[in-house]
Amino acid sequence: MKRVAAFRGVVLVGFMGSGKSSVGRVLARRFGAPFVDVDERIESAAGCRIRDLFGREGESAFRVREKAALRDVLTVKGCVIATGGGAFADEENRALLRSYAPVVYLEAAVETLLDRLAGDLGRPLLRGGEREEVVRELLSRREPGYRTADMTVRTDGRTVEDVAGHVADWIDRTGGRAG
Repeated sequence: MKRVAAFRGVVLVGFMGSGKSSVGRVLARRFGAPFVDVDERIESAAGCRIRDLFGREGESAFRVREKAALRDVLTVKGCVIATGGGAFADEENRALLRSYAPVVYLEAAVETLLDRLAGDLGRPLLRGGEREEVVRELLSRREPGYRTADMTVRTDGRTVEDVAGHVADWIDRTGGRAG
């Protein structure tokens, strides 16, 4: 398959459970590019899990760490980046990420997200309360930001390889430019 002359990278955004990390790893292999999971980067720097950071420092302190991790990641060109689910909700983060590379929103229905997140106890924003209610509320707040991505791909009922292939084909065809 013909590849674009210079792979600029790609940024994957979407709600938790949308497939950003899984799709990102496949895309990185396809393009021979480094893969960066921003949440993993934050955990490595902090020396603990994100759920522990939330418990110890709170969400606002986590978001400061997230912004710093994003700035650090964006110093390396040509990466496939999987952001945390809330990173693209922040206007400054959106501007930074959009200036780095094309942004792809991996979209999934609430029911799909709930199925994928079932049994996952490591998501601090899903602790306590009714999961479906929390997912719907968070998604409604974040979706306007997600909708500003250069491309949207529905992931419901699709394999990781299929979604990654769709994104890779779009990058090959357009160089990652919307339109």
